[in-house]
Amino acid sequence: MTHSDVLHALLIFGSTFVLEDVAVLGAALLVANSMISLPWAAGSSFAGIWLGDVGLYWLALYYGRPVFERRWFKKLLGKKIDLSRSESWFQNHGSAAILLSRAVPGTRLPTYLAAGLLKVPAIRFLTMTAAACAAWIVVLFWVSYHAGMMVISEFRMFRSEAGKLAACAALATILAWPLRRALKRISLRRIKRWEFWPPAVFYIPVAIKYTMLAIRYRSFSLPTLANPGMHAGGLIGESKFDTLADLALADSSLVAETHLVPFHSADQQFSQITRVREMQGLDYPLVLKPDVGQRGYGFKVVRSDDDVRSYIEQFSRDVLVQKYVPGPYEAGVFYYRMPHENQGRIFAISEKVFPMITGDGKRTVEELIQCDPRASLIAAIYLQRFAKERGRVLPAGESLKLVEAGNHCQGAIFLDGNRLFSKALEKRIDEISQSISGFFVGRYDIRYASEEALREGHGFQIIELNGASSEATSIYDPQTSLRNAYRTLFRQWEIVFTVADENRSRGLRPTAWKTIWQSWHRYQQRSALSLVSD
Repeated sequence: MTHSDVLHALLIFGSTFVLEDVAVLGAALLVANSMISLPWAAGSSFAGIWLGDVGLYWLALYYGRPVFERRWFKKLLGKKIDLSRSESWFQNHGSAAILLSRAVPGTRLPTYLAAGLLKVPAIRFLTMTAAACAAWIVVLFWVSYHAGMMVISEFRMFRSEAGKLAACAALATILAWPLRRALKRISLRRIKRWEFWPPAVFYIPVAIKYTMLAIRYRSFSLPTLANPGMHAGGLIGESKFDTLADLALADSSLVAETHLVPFHSADQQFSQITRVREMQGLDYPLVLKPDVGQRGYGFKVVRSDDDVRSYIEQFSRDVLVQKYVPGPYEAGVFYYRMPHENQGRIFAISEKVFPMITGDGKRTVEELIQCDPRASLIAAIYLQRFAKERGRVLPAGESLKLVEAGNHCQGAIFLDGNRLFSKALEKRIDEISQSISGFFVGRYDIRYASEEALREGHGFQIIELNGASSEATSIYDPQTSLRNAYRTLFRQWEIVFTVADENRSRGLRPTAWKTIWQSWHRYQQRSALSLVSD
């Protein structure tokens, strides 16, 4: 600790009560210029922001609404506070409102005041705001530090410390303006629909739950034992083909016909796919997708040799050639069985809906997508997929299916499919699961033509089986509250850890971290090269 650190920390702390984002961005620039140590810069930034948040909460908690209705208070703030709107949002979204308001301009002040007026428990508020502040400071420090390092040589022209301080303040202000401008463009409708939140935001509580379970069970890699028959338990890097091949050995009629075609060159892979088609009598359409992948990346329905050639030239990876199962319905069935139990059970069923737009003879594909209440929220995904057709006027009555892949991140709609549950279906899924060596928990993706037949336990085909990292995707039903979604995910990970712990007690050992890291690294490389999915 130095005298300079203390003075600069006090300056940062005080500045957060005036322009907090500028203060934090400036703090990172001071670190880049070696004018303050990182702990002091981050600590003073956190203290200033968090104490300001706590002050708003306590003000509302102890003095209440009358203060906010006084003319002098409104004049002091210089704008009207819409408390009723914030209270309504807070009632519906609870903790999420606190977390999101940190990054959404114009929502933090009314949301924190609403938290005080509604007498949210202090521990809850303090915990959530502390987590939000810490995350926000990390983001701002990352942005500002890297920006500062790019122009670090320019700071050398300032010989005095006061000059460098002024330069840091000026650059911080410049950085803050486009950052806030970009955040203001975020649709409030999308923020209120948690199913469309960025994974980095949505999975924060899940990551905390995972960490707590890992500490409880004394192993962060324990979930790799949930399915000993899968690579890393199906946590990352498992081969879809190997899993489907195991299923086909038990009953080939249950599995969509699938063939693995490795990649050595574009000509070789194209020739081999052609040979597979001819030998197996597979007609178009077919499905091409990566052998190792997640979230529907690289999924394509091909209808001609030209489509196959185009896919290979863009993808250049080992692919699965799968017979297209028309359905037209698709569901995700999440199953688990404790190793000591004789019978497993269905944990959740998600019903997958493939959204469509219908033409009116006047509007283009892009206009129809932008006019749809839900499709407009993820228009970027659809417009990237239909880049060549976005300007086409869709004839009256003609429908366009917006997505083929049954993945939420690709634009499919997920609903709670509990109505499809039956004891007969559960028994059939359990029989299939127990035919796979070393499988205890995961999600089946199935296509079927009749709901009645599905409930009777037949009339469906499995197109994919995912392991320990799969989700009970029924949580993405728009009618599901955020609290219930997290409750389901928390319970799901409790099941995974419990199953894995029981397998560990039988002498099995988790996958080494080096293997997990290598699998994750390979997945990141492959997903980065994945073409636009159907």
